[in-house]
Amino acid sequence: MLSYSPDGSRLASASDDRTVQVWDPQTGKIVLGPLTGHSDWVLSATFSPNGTLIASGSSDRTIRVYDSQTGQTALGPLEGHTSLVNSVIFSPDSTRLYSCSDDGTVRIWNMQDFDSSKPLSSGPVALTAINSIRYSPSGLRAVSSSDDGSVDVWDVWTGGLVLGPMRGHEESVLSVDYSPSDQYIASGSNDHSLRIWDANTGKDMHGPMKAHSNWVRCVRFSPDSSVVVSGSSDGTVRIWDVATGQHVMQLLEGDHGILSVGFSPDGHKVVCGTYSGKIHVVDRHTGNAVIESITGHRSWIRSAEFSPDGKRLVSGSEDKTVRIWDAQTGKQLVVCGDDDASHSNDVNSVGFSPNGLFVASGSDDHTVCVWDARTGNLILGPLTGHTNSVQCVQFSPDGTHLASCSSDGAIRFWDASSWEANLQGDVEPSVGKGVAPGSSPSRESEPDWWRVDQDGWVLDSGGQQLVWVPSELRASLKFPPTSSLITGNGYYELIVEGAKVGESWADCYQP
Repeated sequence: MLSYSPDGSRLASASDDRTVQVWDPQTGKIVLGPLTGHSDWVLSATFSPNGTLIASGSSDRTIRVYDSQTGQTALGPLEGHTSLVNSVIFSPDSTRLYSCSDDGTVRIWNMQDFDSSKPLSSGPVALTAINSIRYSPSGLRAVSSSDDGSVDVWDVWTGGLVLGPMRGHEESVLSVDYSPSDQYIASGSNDHSLRIWDANTGKDMHGPMKAHSNWVRCVRFSPDSSVVVSGSSDGTVRIWDVATGQHVMQLLEGDHGILSVGFSPDGHKVVCGTYSGKIHVVDRHTGNAVIESITGHRSWIRSAEFSPDGKRLVSGSEDKTVRIWDAQTGKQLVVCGDDDASHSNDVNSVGFSPNGLFVASGSDDHTVCVWDARTGNLILGPLTGHTNSVQCVQFSPDGTHLASCSSDGAIRFWDASSWEANLQGDVEPSVGKGVAPGSSPSRESEPDWWRVDQDGWVLDSGGQQLVWVPSELRASLKFPPTSSLITGNGYYELIVEGAKVGESWADCYQP
């Protein structure tokens, strides 16, 4: 779909490449963009009548609003539709935005409180999709990267911004990592570059480190913190010297793009997940293959990691599966879940717990799952709360928490301290005691585990409906077992002490 600006000097186009572009209609040249953020086809784009904003609707069921001069995300993702958004249009006075969807509804969004004359906030808030999250070695901090090109460091316990936003990248930052020495942070971006930051001051140590010719999708430090390995859509894997920022060597080339890289615990091997659906394990010093390429996935491998003892690998793929392999032979050991599908959509991120007993996975189906690494059985989940794709998951260094980040702009920290009992005892997942049908107990304390269904109902561990939450609040709702939540708009909690749940409505009356 095409839309002219009010003065006819520019033309906005919506594309199936998930972006919006702005063109000069006289010359045919791009003057702004690509405007990014959507995770699926963009079906509609329109200028506001005052010319200050561009709105877009997408198959990802969301609406985004951009500053028409800078291309920065001004609002969004605006969520509420349950199917693709076919069209968006502003009211003549630019105070309202109308959207229509295949879900059969038309929604009206308030633009009146948005003042485009004011600069966009540069404060400590996450306004766009969070692409990557990694714990510091101490487990007290976590670093995240965003579609707005920023890198931020957060206090895990308070959710407060400790450092950042660290800016320098010109496009989305797809991957970050903390050095094991706790001194540095590495980042890789759509701008084809890496950067290394001082983890204490936020200083850019070397400026843009360039050698890749396409998006840098993944970065990881070696266990001794001396080098960083990077993987790119250009099909190469490269090694960089942390002290100097210099490119050291190229490990791999030409396998249709690299989506994931990781070091073995001894630092001698690098595992690579690729567009081709193959897993490569190469020698860090020579680039030679350590074992034959591992095959078994039917689509792109978005994430691949070594186990803490280096004996196994875990991988997550667009084929919706999580698989565990023998790192010495490449033999498949386990497929997590049933019917050869671990999730109902693409798996974007996987990782072992520090003790090697668990595997966590995050998916485009908006959920996080925890699996038994020995049997592939589901230990906990699907954990709900995110309202868009889960891009990255990682266990804390002590294994007591699990971090996840999402395209909904939220970072969630899940309490994992009780999960090991489920695995050690080889029992079904324990998610707290439910409420017997027809009963109406008093909630003296919070339950161990809640979930939010697709209609927005918060359910307790027994499946009892507690409260319905509007769509615009769901991404910011903190509930068990979420121990901490970071969003650009703060978060909400439900106070349930003394609440009555069930069908005995008379119990709620107090004369």
